[in-house]
Amino acid sequence: MVRSLWQLYLMHLREFFRDWEIILWSVLLPVAMSWVLGVAFVQRKVTTRQIAVVGDIKKSSELREVINEIENRNISRPKKPNDHSVFKFAFVDQQKAMTMLRKGKIVLYIQLTSNGTLHFHLDPANETSYLSYLILSRRLSQEKVALQLNPVTTHGNRYIDFLIPGLMALGIMNSCLWGIGYVLIEYRMKKLMRRMIATPVKKAVILASFFFSRMTINLVEVGLLFLFGYWYFGFVLQGSVANIMALFISGNVAFAGFAFLLASRAENTRTGNGIINAFSVPMMLASGIFFSYANFPEFIQPLLQYSPLALMADAMRTVFNTAGDFSEIFMPIVVLNIFGVFCFSLSLKIFRWH
Repeated sequence: MVRSLWQLYLMHLREFFRDWEIILWSVLLPVAMSWVLGVAFVQRKVTTRQIAVVGDIKKSSELREVINEIENRNISRPKKPNDHSVFKFAFVDQQKAMTMLRKGKIVLYIQLTSNGTLHFHLDPANETSYLSYLILSRRLSQEKVALQLNPVTTHGNRYIDFLIPGLMALGIMNSCLWGIGYVLIEYRMKKLMRRMIATPVKKAVILASFFFSRMTINLVEVGLLFLFGYWYFGFVLQGSVANIMALFISGNVAFAGFAFLLASRAENTRTGNGIINAFSVPMMLASGIFFSYANFPEFIQPLLQYSPLALMADAMRTVFNTAGDFSEIFMPIVVLNIFGVFCFSLSLKIFRWH
């Protein structure tokens, strides 16, 4: 009995190490995830917090002095090298500040009033914003400056308004990658794809059927998420339904095409699981779904913001939260469709049908 158990044990180990794709997703993927999150939150020696200032800075000598002091990194002496927080200030008008706050580009904005009071506008539910407010207010209180906290509760400016459109985009991506890509691999393993191509139906039509059925399911899922956000959080659509539908279709085209490409060569579900995770998890973490990609080093931010998931999430936030017109989302729609059509065309050429 012990000998049999030992031989079976060795068999499973050999089976595992023989398949390099399994090693990829079970061993290397967690390492890659830790690297992505480490770059965003741990390895950076300086945590940059973007602050907007609205009003004439000359009218508040105390704030001007504190800003100069902070920008010279004299606000505090950290106990550890990576405990230091650096604040970067942008001087803009109120409309621009609201737009930046809505898109997650700043953590809060300070408004100067004629009587010298400083109004801090932020969403208290956002821990990063509230912590930044506490740090700044503690320093400004030493200058005996009148401070007032103004919680941002208007629709489109809260963290939940930032989160829900991102979750919609993430849901569409995951639904396509797993509902199309993984299912195609299962069909291949069960020899169902071989039976399908034995029929007179064209191969492109077979794949297109997966796309249209999944898009219908995605419509239901996104609709349910919107209804929950509307009922529980007061989340509303400020833009056009037509613009949202154009983005919805474009996102499905992009991620369905990507799913076809990822599933085109995988021989079994274990390999497919690793391939899908290897692409979906980094995009989920680095595309600004749960937190702004401004947390990453500046040199990589342009690359992150043009990933398919980030493009779709940002465009959906534009329509939901700022009532953006079609011209503002035209470029993301074009890029998403080109990406999806390219992936689909390539997958047709290299697709393994049996």
